[in-house]
Amino acid sequence: MGQYMMTHQGVTRRGVRKTTLKMHVNVGMVSLVMAMLFMITIMSLVSLTSLNSQATMGYEINRLENERQDLLEDSELNDMLILEARSLDTIMESDVVSRMVRADSSEVAYIEPIVTVASSAY
Repeated sequence: MGQYMMTHQGVTRRGVRKTTLKMHVNVGMVSLVMAMLFMITIMSLVSLTSLNSQATMGYEINRLENERQDLLEDSELNDMLILEARSLDTIMESDVVSRMVRADSSEVAYIEPIVTVASSAY
C-alpha cells in the first residue's frame, strides 16, 4: 500500500502524491451573462414587490382618510340634530310642554330654611 499525503504546496516530490481540494470550473461568457440576467430578474422582482406593497398601503391610507371624513360629517350632523332637539322652539312645541299649566301664585308657598343643613368646620 502506498502512502498519500495531501499538501497545499505546489511542489511534488518523488513518492508523494499531490492532491488538491479546489475544483477547476471554467465559466464562459454565456454563463456569466445568464447569471447576470438571473440576478437582475431577482432584483427586479424584489423591487416590484416592495413598490406594490407601498402602493397598497397608499390605497389603504386614502380609504381610511375618506372613512374618517365621512365619520366627521356624520358627527357634525348628529351634533346639529342634538342642538335642534334641545332648542327652545322644539321644546315649546312638544306635547308634554303644551299639556303643562301654570301654577297659581296663591297656591305657591316658599319655605326658608331655619338652620343650615351642612356647616363648615372651619
